[in-house]
Amino acid sequence: METYDKKFNIKHFLIIIIILAIILGITLSISRFTFKKEYSPPTALVSLLPRYRVIDMDSISIKTDYDRDGINDQKDILEGAKIQLKNPAANIFKKGSNETNYYNGGDPPADLAICTDIIARAFKNAGFDLSQLVNDDIASNFNSYPLKINWGQIRPDKNIDYRRIQNLEIFFKRNAASMIAVFDFSDIKNLEQWLPGDIVFFDMDRDGYTDNVGIISDFTIRKGTPKVIYNYIDPGYTVQRDILGTSLIKGHYRYP
Repeated sequence: METYDKKFNIKHFLIIIIILAIILGITLSISRFTFKKEYSPPTALVSLLPRYRVIDMDSISIKTDYDRDGINDQKDILEGAKIQLKNPAANIFKKGSNETNYYNGGDPPADLAICTDIIARAFKNAGFDLSQLVNDDIASNFNSYPLKINWGQIRPDKNIDYRRIQNLEIFFKRNAASMIAVFDFSDIKNLEQWLPGDIVFFDMDRDGYTDNVGIISDFTIRKGTPKVIYNYIDPGYTVQRDILGTSLIKGHYRYP
């Protein structure tokens, strides 16, 4: 009986030791993640984590405020573009549409647009009248624009000139800051050159001609690439999509 009791006690003692060892191991393991002030994930894990960029538009180098509303021009232009995502305008040139593209006063009805209208409406939010700005520049520099060659015009037409992408591209080349046109999301210094509110021209079908223009958004995909707000035949309405890394960039500008 005494021998049995000894075996019984030793067995229970060993079980208690094992349980305590397990509890201690779990506690130490949890403490590695719970109680340290900072935790640096392994390098392999870092590459899998999001690279979302948060840009404080109030702290960027741009301090101009054309409409004097207390918001810098770059942020104003961005907000003007984002407003257009709430009720996306249909693209006038979408296949099957018989809608005219010429409107007295220039701007189409709010539910219709082409890519250049997105820019003009965004600029209006910052106090800039793009139709007047383009008209004035054409009037002073008529031969710098392809009005006569492309459309047989002998004088500016404020209703349509600013809405033609060929004219808008020349206007920004002449009047805005030209930024880098090669996008590389893997290079942080390159990535920092693409600010929300910037204007970007694209050759969407890669045929050598500029056919789309949009405004860089402050919303990025996981790898850190900012999306672009634009209106194009595909998908046929105003959208916010990741096209900086997939479409051919023809120009990148910052205004003013």
